[in-house]
Amino acid sequence: MRLGLALRAFWKALFEPKVAERVALALDGPGSLGAGSAAPEVAAEQKPVVAAKPRSAQSEAIALLAALQRDARFVDLIQEDLDRFSDEQIGAAARPCLKACRQTLDRLVAIKPLVDAADGDVIAVDETASAARVRWVGESSGASQAKLVRKGWEATKVQLPAWSGSDDDAKVISPNQVEAV
Repeated sequence: MRLGLALRAFWKALFEPKVAERVALALDGPGSLGAGSAAPEVAAEQKPVVAAKPRSAQSEAIALLAALQRDARFVDLIQEDLDRFSDEQIGAAARPCLKACRQTLDRLVAIKPLVDAADGDVIAVDETASAARVRWVGESSGASQAKLVRKGWEATKVQLPAWSGSDDDAKVISPNQVEAV
């Protein structure tokens, strides 16, 4: 960690005069700046600088879609023209895709229900619950108990693969698969 900090300080000080002055001040004290330099203003209370996490060129949404496509051919299924197939054919194609999607989601984004109840059960509703956790349907709202129409879900972990490709390819969900002719 110290080596990385030293290298960052070196390069910043080499190319940015104000950083060089602050490094000299930190290392040698106020007399280190020389006669022609003014000491940089130091805030009364400086907060530690937290290095910003480098933003990936690929969004997390694309990373998740790419994983679902790679593992389950999810995008292929939803982009298919389903009108030309029977319900039985669609169901036969969807079953393995949905099973593989669930496995991928379990691996990358562990999902659990917001409440431990079945649809139709009466559950307690906290009056301070956010709209992200409770959506009232029908005319009633604000009651302390309600019938669960459909349970909600939350992620308990998110471990998406890190993008290592070029910025030009960051929006590619899956590559073309080709075969020599």
